[in-house]
Amino acid sequence: MQYSQTSFLLIVALSLQLQAPGVNVKPVGFAGHVIGEPIKIFLRLEPDARSEVEVCEQHPTQSACARLFGALDRGQRAEISTAVQPDLDSPDASSDAYNFVLDGGKLVKITAAVNNMSEVMKSFGQPTAEKSVPCHNSAGDKWENRSLEWDTPVAHITIYIDNNPQLQDHRPLLVIESHEEHTRADANSLKAENVPN
Repeated sequence: MQYSQTSFLLIVALSLQLQAPGVNVKPVGFAGHVIGEPIKIFLRLEPDARSEVEVCEQHPTQSACARLFGALDRGQRAEISTAVQPDLDSPDASSDAYNFVLDGGKLVKITAAVNNMSEVMKSFGQPTAEKSVPCHNSAGDKWENRSLEWDTPVAHITIYIDNNPQLQDHRPLLVIESHEEHTRADANSLKAENVPN
């Protein structure tokens, strides 16, 4: 009987260890940030966000400040956008805007335009899913939008490629989000689709 209890405990311990998230799970991120990083680290790395906090400390009655303070003090949800000025010596100089979502005291979503698709593909490898959607507009233009998706242990990654000929900026849009955030976004888009016109 003692032997079987010991064997049982060993099997349970091994199975729990196999089910636990791996110690060597690679963090996923972009623009110097990773999904799941605490707000304090995010603010240390993001000068524009720190400036926003300083402005809010001087003008706390602004509505955007209430959301920002809620995220900082109570782990509520807030969105912060930052911009990086282009290198004017670069032949394809364009300003880069980043959008970050903070929730539960950590970074849960990063959205940014992609300047170098091959670098992104090298970073994330082969996509786990690819989708194409035929589109058209009232002028009769037709095109196909695409999306590439990666599902990693720590995050869901999507690249949206909008080929609308009327767009001026054709850079792909990268969205990296926690699995919880991705589930939340999917639920919200389903609700929007089911709303009667």
